[in-house]
Amino acid sequence: MEGSAEVPDRARPPDSAGANAVSGRSPEPAITRGRLYAVLSLPIVVILAVIIGGVIWSRQQPTGSTGPVAAPAVPSPGGSGRLCNGLMTALPADLSGAQRREVIGSPPGTAAWGEPAVILRCGLPTPAELSCSSALTQVWNPNGEPGVQWWQNSEGGQTTYLAVDRGVRVALTIPDGSGSAAIQQLSAVISGVLPARAVCSAGTLLPTDDR
Repeated sequence: MEGSAEVPDRARPPDSAGANAVSGRSPEPAITRGRLYAVLSLPIVVILAVIIGGVIWSRQQPTGSTGPVAAPAVPSPGGSGRLCNGLMTALPADLSGAQRREVIGSPPGTAAWGEPAVILRCGLPTPAELSCSSALTQVWNPNGEPGVQWWQNSEGGQTTYLAVDRGVRVALTIPDGSGSAAIQQLSAVISGVLPARAVCSAGTLLPTDDR
């Protein structure tokens, strides 16, 4: 048409669609920085959730070994008696976060928990070191009532607590550094099964009932 000037091809703006068609490439979608961060951070969030969940789960599990454990043999004249039998059936499967373990040989009146093992023995004879003037430790139960009175003996990296105000002697041997939670928990158990009684009468230790 006269009066109109045709724009030369080199002066026209590039046609992006045409350029892509010529090169054989399709337009690439734009990825924003925010979307990129979200994609990259998702695996990190998942990993952290797994780690935190594993820590929480492990803290809720009983600690220590659960396999059979050997306990040194000691005389236990009342281990098979009625009082010890009643106590053994009332013992917890979990003691202060430690699982109960089988004792090799299944000696009567003996139980164990955790690793290093906390050992309970019921029906022991009265030790020669115990007297009516021995220092005793009173453990109070969670309900505020007085619990078991214990005589304490520490040696060889462990402490043995002996219940002296029940009809049978009950000993709990705890590795040093284990804290007091186990003795407190078992004091409550013993208080609920074995009736309390006086330690001495007329200056003499009362005999045990090992029947």
